[in-house]
Amino acid sequence: MKHCSLAAWFAAIAVFGACDEPAQDDCVSDVLAIEHATLLAMSTGSQPMANTTVLVRDQRITWIGPDDQAELPRCTARVDATGRWLLPGLVDAHVHVENPRMMRMLLQDDSIAETAINDADPYLAYVANGVLQIGNLGAMSEAIGQRRAIEAGEVLGPHVMLAAMIDGEPPLWPIGFSRPAATPEAGRQAVRDVIAEGYDMVKVYSKLTLETFTAVVDEARSRGVQVVGHIPGRGTPIDPYFQPGYGMIAHAEELAFRAADDSDAEVARMVALAAQNGTGLMSTLTVDLRILEQTLDPSSLDRPEVQTLDPLLRRFWFDHNPYVGRNTPERIAQLRGIVAFNDKVVRAFVAAGLPVLAGTDSLVPGVVPGTSLHDELAALVSAGLTPYQALDAATRVPMTWMGASEDRGTLEVGKRADMLLLDGDPLSDIANTRRIAGVVASGRWLSRGELDDRLAALASRRNAAP
Repeated sequence: MKHCSLAAWFAAIAVFGACDEPAQDDCVSDVLAIEHATLLAMSTGSQPMANTTVLVRDQRITWIGPDDQAELPRCTARVDATGRWLLPGLVDAHVHVENPRMMRMLLQDDSIAETAINDADPYLAYVANGVLQIGNLGAMSEAIGQRRAIEAGEVLGPHVMLAAMIDGEPPLWPIGFSRPAATPEAGRQAVRDVIAEGYDMVKVYSKLTLETFTAVVDEARSRGVQVVGHIPGRGTPIDPYFQPGYGMIAHAEELAFRAADDSDAEVARMVALAAQNGTGLMSTLTVDLRILEQTLDPSSLDRPEVQTLDPLLRRFWFDHNPYVGRNTPERIAQLRGIVAFNDKVVRAFVAAGLPVLAGTDSLVPGVVPGTSLHDELAALVSAGLTPYQALDAATRVPMTWMGASEDRGTLEVGKRADMLLLDGDPLSDIANTRRIAGVVASGRWLSRGELDDRLAALASRRNAAP
């Protein structure tokens, strides 16, 4: 029997290989090797690399190269990736994360305890689906501590970028989920507060006046902070809102709601407005597809992956759903029009070279964390993107826009070891992103079996009788 360091064995027991050197008393290697993979690095201009080995140590990629040139230290933990595809962990750039305060607001139930949702539970489905970076676009203060726990390795979860929402007065959502700004100076102060509190981005919302929106965007821009969000002023021209510093539209539907018609000329006009300042687009095609789906058939909500959701969220989805019942022919026609327009807008933004980020708006009824990102990739391809373009929108592009491209988003030496191992070629069929053999989360290998066990335990706990 081979004898290795405790750390090496701990890393090895979950993988397909183990120590491959004779017993050594000084065996201290903590290296993970993913061997014989087809590597899809997603760096600009990169091509798939067959028969490739990737070495990981201290949460970083330390070497990438041909299998026959790999030099493995003693007791390397080895994953046999023969016939499999290795690519960067996926990004969902637009999510919302379960927490008790949010559920009290949604359900209007003040009896919900602060401890009703375990801090770790909302993040597991992302990791289990290979989504190793999220953008929480309605972050509340508790998310800052949760992010710290994830980065410290105390909680298994994706990396998290946090955006705090700034809205007009009164805000559309309750205070806590958003913060009101009735004047330009209040908007500037809100930006300063958001930065001081530790958020990464500012999210502008629907009820801001143009003057306050402008002040918020200008203040954030002057401080080097990205702005994402809605286009306020429904019923007014959108042109004044496309200004320096407004970096990212939160939904494709924001443009569908404001379009004069569904013509190619109107799409081109909107893209030209965005191109003036390089404003990008979060796709969120899935959210409108799911809204249409449940409007047509409420039973479509009852899917297996829903069982991992907190019962409070399921209570909102099934008992307080704002979409079910609104199924008039006019409403259905409107939703179908939005879905079709979204596809045209996304194609046009990509064609214009503007950043398009894959996002889902998860926690909206029907949009399940983790699995919905794979729905989004499929929707992007259905909208006319190539599989590579869809993957680019869920790896390199969002990390570049979020300012983290030096750390993650592509597979390169020195970058964070966040990787997704697939049992099929995603470039030939985007549905293969669902065929997950395992993930490497900050250097830690998690096999499909372990991920399934964790999900099953979560579902069991969340469905247990109180």
